[in-house]
Amino acid sequence: MNVTVTCMAVYNSSIKVPDYLSFEEAIKYAKEHIDEIPCGELEYISGSDELDEDNCDFEENEEDGDDNLD
Repeated sequence: MNVTVTCMAVYNSSIKVPDYLSFEEAIKYAKEHIDEIPCGELEYISGSDELDEDNCDFEENEEDGDDNLD
């Protein structure tokens, strides 16, 4: 069976913001420009895996014996 599993990860990065912004304004700015924040090294969040049932299916040409694992 082919399965799709989603999980979560976190990373640290940075973004340049205008000097005149307060911390709260800088957070808003970062949220509005999130697509400009470079992706850092991802750290997997343990236990976050979820099966995406809408994207699972049986492989068309499964070999004999592979489909009965009990």
